[in-house]
Amino acid sequence: MAIQDYIDRLVGLQGFYVIKLRFREDLSTLWIEVSRREKQYRCTCGRTYRSCYDSRLRSVRDLSFGPFGRVWIEFSQCRIRCATCGVRTEYLDWVEPRVGYTKRLAGAVALACREIRSIKAIAQQFRLHWSVVKQIDKKALQDDLPAVGDTEATLLAIDEFAVKRGQDYGTTVADGGTGQVLYVGKGRNAEALDPFFEALGPGKCSRIQAIAMDAWRGYAKAKRKHCPDAATVYDPFHLLQIYAHKVIDRVRIDECRKASKDNKAIIRGTKYLLLKNRKNLLTDRDEPARLRDLLAINQRLNTAYILKEDLKRVWIYKRKAWAARWLNAWCQRALDSGIKPLIRFTRKLLHHKESILAHCDYPIHTSIVEGINNKIKVIKRIAFGFRDFDYFALKISGAFLSIHTSA
Repeated sequence: MAIQDYIDRLVGLQGFYVIKLRFREDLSTLWIEVSRREKQYRCTCGRTYRSCYDSRLRSVRDLSFGPFGRVWIEFSQCRIRCATCGVRTEYLDWVEPRVGYTKRLAGAVALACREIRSIKAIAQQFRLHWSVVKQIDKKALQDDLPAVGDTEATLLAIDEFAVKRGQDYGTTVADGGTGQVLYVGKGRNAEALDPFFEALGPGKCSRIQAIAMDAWRGYAKAKRKHCPDAATVYDPFHLLQIYAHKVIDRVRIDECRKASKDNKAIIRGTKYLLLKNRKNLLTDRDEPARLRDLLAINQRLNTAYILKEDLKRVWIYKRKAWAARWLNAWCQRALDSGIKPLIRFTRKLLHHKESILAHCDYPIHTSIVEGINNKIKVIKRIAFGFRDFDYFALKISGAFLSIHTSA
């Protein structure tokens, strides 16, 4: 009797006891046959009955045990005729109906999936098919993550990420205060954001004070449609990125074409040297000296580069009046430069002046989402099954849920 009690406790299935154990000679697989202690059957609604409508034999995978890599639980599950619900499969607290594994195995797999590991590696660990691991993880994430729109955030940050560069994109929405991922949508147009704002509802949308984003038209359209009173905040990252490609690189190409043979040799191959921040220049590669020589031989490149560095100062100011004064002076210098790519950039920038200065009122920026996007690259690299975009979106949200829950 003592041995029986020990085995029952070791197996630990509430309401059932072990009646037979079978295993392969190589100890790779163990079958545990169990039977119920009492003839009592519970409906999902909570009602209990003493008789069942019918029953069927089930065999489900359980956690590995001792030397056995695969453990199967064999038992009889009943259906009952409930006065409230009709004919239903009985409720058992250790296994779900219509799945091939116990709840505790599912819990262990879901926990392993929170680590930065591939589905393939976790499937090998638990000796399950990868599709079963994905099914378990996807359901666990759906159960654990808050519903879209279940937030009181008043500051948002929106940015895009590449699913397949140049082909498929997604959009991430984060809480501008905490950095928590609130939503991941497919595409980078207004329609990609519609489900998020519709889930928020008019009341919560009206309480959004500011949204940090780039100048992508689709995002601006969604903001005007759902949160017309919220301020738009442009941060330096995207603006300086546009400046680097539309001004710096364009001027470099134009000047290289007109340069003498000796100067062409200096200008060629300097694209990324000009785009780098000064603090990131590598002394062991003589980058500071190369940059100094480059700017010394070409006045237009020197002007474009200096104005790039000076534009960053707009985001240093905390008082809007000072930031506006610096931005106005910068725009005048740019317009007076005579450099066509720089003039075109400045004229477009003037249309977004209020959004640039809005950082003084709302110190939020999309660098929050840029950090999220870096983690998305890691998730893609270890192949979490991102062909299923819904699952991919859940993995992104789940990765940041664990961070903020533990913080």
